[in-house]
Amino acid sequence: MAKKRKAKRRGKASNGVLSRLFGERDNLRRVGLPLGVLLLVLSSLTVAVMGASRLDDYVTLQVRDRAGPANLAFSDLPDGLRSLALAELTASVDDVLDHDWTDDRMCRDIASRIATVGWVDRVDYVRRRGDAVFEVHADYRMPFALVGESDQFYLVDRDGVRLPGAYDRSPQWPVISGVAVQAPEPGARWSGEDLQAGLRILDLLHAEPFDDEVREVVVQNFDGRMDARRTHIELITDQPGGSVHWGSAPGWEIEENTVAAKLAILRENHRRTGRLDAGHAVIDIAVYPDRYTIPG
Repeated sequence: MAKKRKAKRRGKASNGVLSRLFGERDNLRRVGLPLGVLLLVLSSLTVAVMGASRLDDYVTLQVRDRAGPANLAFSDLPDGLRSLALAELTASVDDVLDHDWTDDRMCRDIASRIATVGWVDRVDYVRRRGDAVFEVHADYRMPFALVGESDQFYLVDRDGVRLPGAYDRSPQWPVISGVAVQAPEPGARWSGEDLQAGLRILDLLHAEPFDDEVREVVVQNFDGRMDARRTHIELITDQPGGSVHWGSAPGWEIEENTVAAKLAILRENHRRTGRLDAGHAVIDIAVYPDRYTIPG
């Protein structure tokens, strides 16, 4: 009899534990149903993520294979620079273009390489298209004049930055000759007040209707360094032996005509005769504010 009562108490204790852990049937239902739904949702999400990842890999491979090798498009490159700069711009990134074009570092690497080319003032951004073409958007340095150094000529922009390459003399650009400082590396600013004076005069003439009559600005005697009695700056015209004695560099005048007075004389000559030199071989515009003289 004692054993039976003992077994009965164990049964009650066991039922009490189950009851405390899970409660009644409706409690089990309330806990079990949301838990099952949660597990189902988590399983579905896992499958979806795995599927999306595989789909993304598949699409990437398809796009990569269909697009072919990477290429460049210089959207902002002026037409006047294509024959001069395009080959060097492209060559600067040849090894980068051999990489996988879907690599996220490609735009950054192309931009950093392009920025080192002397034709480029600033790279704004590089954009990757879905056809494996990288669009380069940049500001470029435009040729403004040739600077003569011995038998070599180098292009510079308006600010005096040397552009890549060495060139033959060409009527396409005016020449500044007689500069004292040797040419810097491409992309560097050419130092020297004589060069800056020549660029300033060409910039002033650029707005005039007779600017194409000036073929060369000679700064060899800048500030009278060769001969204080001679004109400091000379303009060589497009007629044989033609010359305009300009005088001192702009802003360096002491007892001579201002820049405004010199330009006014040239404008009046051109208005009356159709030429800045009034048809003479050599004229001087540095002395009298209302007229030119012919050196004796």
